[in-house]
Amino acid sequence: MTQVKVKDIIQRIEQFAPPYLAEEWDPIGLSFGTLDKVVNKLMIALDVDADTIQEAQELGVDLIFTHHPAIFKPLKSLNTENPRRSEYIDLIKSDIAVFSAHTNIDAADFGMSDWLADAIGLPKDREIVFPTYREGYKKLAVYVPEKDVEKVRRALHLAGAGEVGDYQDVSYSIKGQGRFTPQKGSDPTVGKIGKEEIVNEVRIEVMFPRQLTTNVINAVQTAHPYEEPVYDLYTLENENKVYGYGRIAAFEITTEEMLTKVTSELELNGLKYASKNPKKLHKKVAIFGGAGSDYYFDAKQKGATLFITGDVSYHNAQDMLRDGVDVIDAGHYIESVFVSEMHQIINNWKIEENWDLKIYPSKKQKDVFNFK
Repeated sequence: MTQVKVKDIIQRIEQFAPPYLAEEWDPIGLSFGTLDKVVNKLMIALDVDADTIQEAQELGVDLIFTHHPAIFKPLKSLNTENPRRSEYIDLIKSDIAVFSAHTNIDAADFGMSDWLADAIGLPKDREIVFPTYREGYKKLAVYVPEKDVEKVRRALHLAGAGEVGDYQDVSYSIKGQGRFTPQKGSDPTVGKIGKEEIVNEVRIEVMFPRQLTTNVINAVQTAHPYEEPVYDLYTLENENKVYGYGRIAAFEITTEEMLTKVTSELELNGLKYASKNPKKLHKKVAIFGGAGSDYYFDAKQKGATLFITGDVSYHNAQDMLRDGVDVIDAGHYIESVFVSEMHQIINNWKIEENWDLKIYPSKKQKDVFNFK
């Protein structure tokens, strides 16, 4: 078995739900603990609260992985005069690390939005309700001495360059000659100061997602033999994947039938809904995790007449009904699917990596609302 650290688990999570998918206001990431901490026991929970912390302490957990970040607002002090700050102090005393992935999980492929769509049986042929990130491309052209071509090419591919669709290690090369005259103060790998040098070189071209720009440039500067590598960087108009919140699909069902399905499949004790005719047959349905009422019109424009989300206000519901959209407020806690889904995903990583790790889905945390 392989010892696993906080940073190893974070690396896999961020491959699944890249941080660049998160909103700027969203304080995702490691809020407590250190990256080098060894993790023998991991707990997965929707939130960090007193119940979560107590459960983690009883289990001897090293890391809690949550959907909702533990610290949403900056702290001005850290003392026990406030119940929430007391929880933070308890975490620190217990040496429990906390890592969160929030809106990046919401927008990720096969993340929160797809988990909820799967739960209520939406077909796989579905659209994003509200796109948040379009993965654009850049192209790098770098000039390399012939003897160092493969070394630089490998470094570029390891940095993520050359992945195009279902293909990896994609590049283009053309031979030519490089000319330069080293000046005083330089430390040339090839040639002498003040003397023009002509070198047989290869121009390597690679495409890569724009968010990898820093990694790719660092790879060139590390692997290239010259102290000042020459390269061109282009912004391309190609667009690859689109990421975003919510899912919408063609689905024939009445509001009444969907109420039964949502309650059953998401194991709810109760919910709210607004409809002028619960027996109305819908042709397109949308679901949106968390508090998604502000995005109902995006779903309507794509043809949805039934919108499922959480935290819908009275006036939001009025607006939806005026616009001909029925709404089911299933509550914010529907995002608790995060616990079971991430448990399964991380368990698969554990097997792949041969991690020496015990994984616990949180059992004490419940919806804060009761229904009667």
